[in-house]
Amino acid sequence: MATLTESGHQSASLTRKLLAWLFIPLLVLLALGAYSTYRNASHLAEAERDLVLEEVADDLEESYTSSLRNGRPVQDQSQTIELILSDSRDQRYYAIYNAQGVLMAGDVRLRPPVRFSGKEERAAFSYISLEGKPLRLAVLQGSDAKLPGFHILVAETLARRDRLALRLSRGTLIPHGIILILALPLVWFGIRQGLHPLEKLRLSIASRSAQELDDFPVHEAPRELQLMVAALNGLLLRVREAHEEQRRFTTDAAHQIKTPLAALTAEIDLALSNSSSCPCAQPTYKRLQEAASRLAHLVLQLLALAHSEANRGNGLALFDLSELAKEVTEDHLAIAAARHIDLGYEGNEQTIPVQGNAILVREAMSNLVENALKFTPENGIITVSVQASPPSISVADSGPGIPEAEWPLIFQRFHRAPESAGIQGSGLGLSIVREIARNHGAHISVGRSTLGGALFTLQFQDQLASQS
Repeated sequence: MATLTESGHQSASLTRKLLAWLFIPLLVLLALGAYSTYRNASHLAEAERDLVLEEVADDLEESYTSSLRNGRPVQDQSQTIELILSDSRDQRYYAIYNAQGVLMAGDVRLRPPVRFSGKEERAAFSYISLEGKPLRLAVLQGSDAKLPGFHILVAETLARRDRLALRLSRGTLIPHGIILILALPLVWFGIRQGLHPLEKLRLSIASRSAQELDDFPVHEAPRELQLMVAALNGLLLRVREAHEEQRRFTTDAAHQIKTPLAALTAEIDLALSNSSSCPCAQPTYKRLQEAASRLAHLVLQLLALAHSEANRGNGLALFDLSELAKEVTEDHLAIAAARHIDLGYEGNEQTIPVQGNAILVREAMSNLVENALKFTPENGIITVSVQASPPSISVADSGPGIPEAEWPLIFQRFHRAPESAGIQGSGLGLSIVREIARNHGAHISVGRSTLGGALFTLQFQDQLASQS
């Protein structure tokens, strides 16, 4: 099936190309077969009709010999000759020449050959033209006993020959054409079956997420595809190496920044606590402290992101989603109380077992709750809730919400919506949540909550949930 490329043009179908490359040679072979069949049919028709012409010449010889034996003159329009020459489809002409080349009877327009080439066969045949009409001419040399040296010439038009050749050709070509038409669906089915490994490979590639970079098994692919699969595995290896290099760089950079940042923060705190410091420098120290705090938060987020990528698929175990949600909610109660925000948990005592990395899922939950705390004003409400089927956790707030146009963008790294101006943040929290969700085959979505603000839902797939 044809698909559309990025430029909007329809790409060619491999199935159609193979059909075309098979169909075109088949048509050429059919055309050659038709030509060969027609030639053979023409030869058969010619041989058949030549025998008839030779018999007509024999009859004329017998008739002329009988006339000479009985002493009767031969009349061109005699009933016997008319009967011999009569045919319902073709016109026939005849002429009889003696040994001296004198016309004894028939049409003067028919001339005997200068040299008779029929050495082994008694009759010779050739094509001639008479009044613009093509004729087949049979020249019979009289027998020595009957008409020594005589030539009996019989010519006829080609209607029966052409008709017989056409019938013979049609009897062969029509079945061949029908077989070709019936063979096309079978050829198409065979091509589709032959291309099935390609479709299987395509589905295998399409079913993988961006984080699944394991090699494809080369030995399971057909011989013709093994080189392509090997090249694909080479590409995946280079991608894995690039990701690993990027992760190491992120981790090393974050760790390198963490130590001097901690020292900077300690120096700023010391300056703020020093009573001998100039009061006019206090606002500057405050701003430095806030900047250092934002930078420290960014470093922690980078480390969390690197930790998430490094532990992809590792540390999977069963944990209780509802219990984990309660713990995360309790961890943020003090911050919520300090900001006069009503942070609560909704859910029953039912255990919701989920298989995954509990540390990473806790990080994702914490990011969602912290994100809600940043955007919810004082006296606002934040509700953390869980659901058993399918296993999911939701965080709803009464903040200003997120414009729908921003929903596809907020999970991108370092993206900050215009509404978040003036609010401390690095733009990495939601991208970390999305990365953790991908690692667990889960889905993170955003919407509008019944409280009027944003609603984030982290939903796990049913097949990842285990029954207790």
